[in-house]
Amino acid sequence: MKEVKTEKNLSRLTAEIDDKGNLVLEGYDLGETPEKFWGDIDYEYWRTIDKDYKDTILLWLLKERFCADSDFCQWLEEKGIPNQFFNWI
Repeated sequence: MKEVKTEKNLSRLTAEIDDKGNLVLEGYDLGETPEKFWGDIDYEYWRTIDKDYKDTILLWLLKERFCADSDFCQWLEEKGIPNQFFNWI
């Protein structure tokens, strides 16, 4: 979950895998901005990506986010995600 708060707004975005294996992003906005655009102070939305495209999205996100293995390794460690590394010289 990612949450951003300001004096006038709150935005929250969560990601999960549903029971069918699809990737689902769920968002919630509260405050002046949704009221300005939608006429109400809160706005909820969902975006579902079919399970057949989940791996493609993961690979693109990794490719666009990390330039080097050392960056990826640091990120994994910060998140407490176990991983294995092997090299050959």
